[in-house]
Amino acid sequence: MAYLTLRGINKIYPNGFHAVHDFNLEIEKGEFIVFVGSSGCGKSTTLRMIAGLENISKGDFLIDGERANEKGPRERGVAMVFQSYALYPHMSVYDNLAFGLMLQGVDEDVIDKKVMNTAKILGLTDYLDRNPRALSGGQRQRVAVGRAIIRKVDIFLMDEPLSNLDAKQRVTMRSEITQIHRETGATTIYVTHDQTEAMTMADRIVVMKAGYVQQVGTPHALYFNPVNMFVAGFIGEPPMNFIEETLKDGKLDIKGNIVDLNRIADPAVLKKYEGKQVALGFRPEAVKLMGKENTDNAYKIACNVELTELLGDNTNVYVDISGVKSILKVDPHDSPEMDSDIVFAIPYESVYLFDKETEKRIKLKE
Repeated sequence: MAYLTLRGINKIYPNGFHAVHDFNLEIEKGEFIVFVGSSGCGKSTTLRMIAGLENISKGDFLIDGERANEKGPRERGVAMVFQSYALYPHMSVYDNLAFGLMLQGVDEDVIDKKVMNTAKILGLTDYLDRNPRALSGGQRQRVAVGRAIIRKVDIFLMDEPLSNLDAKQRVTMRSEITQIHRETGATTIYVTHDQTEAMTMADRIVVMKAGYVQQVGTPHALYFNPVNMFVAGFIGEPPMNFIEETLKDGKLDIKGNIVDLNRIADPAVLKKYEGKQVALGFRPEAVKLMGKENTDNAYKIACNVELTELLGDNTNVYVDISGVKSILKVDPHDSPEMDSDIVFAIPYESVYLFDKETEKRIKLKE
């Protein structure tokens, strides 16, 4: 039996806005689950329903097999970390960490031991006497996380906890939160709009769009086997390229570049989509440059280089295929000149195909 179960969860506000539609998910004890999607997709609303901060309009939420819809946050045994930190500005770091335990009537000696242990885990020992305003953003976020883990609850809920930090602090806190999860073993549900956080931290990812779950799976599954164009374009950086064309005789004519899908797809699949609009998908990092790498068993595409971005370990190359824009990710030592004409190759195994009308992925082999 799953530890947490969300069965047909819906959120409908009094004004009629349907924020979450038929959300279904089973979470095992100790899992690290990430809800990811664009702003307004319903991920934070779902988290707040799990926390007991929002009423569930329809459906059932179960904790260890017991229905918890009517239980308050305290009864659910959850601890939540907010985007805004939610620290008491007039209290020291020590008192912020200790406050929840004090309200529970925990003995002072026990509180002191737990505060010192939590501060050690989070690297806050030297800051216990400081007030939040004297801390950096990353240090404040550590205090917010500390207030959650000090209670030794079974469920951690985190709502965009790193969004106020700079890039370097986010990288550091990602690893720290992951390490804390390993040490505590608590079931964790983490909300973010940043797919990098989702990919690096999650056991499983829930991708949401406009209140609907698009796909649930491991980072590996979502990256290599997206079910639709939204997931394919959301997971991965830079995002997957899409080129839309009409399928004729099992082939796509991309501005004179012929992509013969008969080489990689079953005839029955191609027959089903004959004469229909499809989208050819390929990831920027999957391409190979002609003359630089082995390009056998690949589709060749001629294009013009519009812009290059050197990022250190790779170069993003923005190309124009007779009006169709795409991004290539190449070795910095192989960066082409701007405004040059090049040919790149898409290996057969790196090709994705989508139904343009439904945006669902087309399986090339039946």
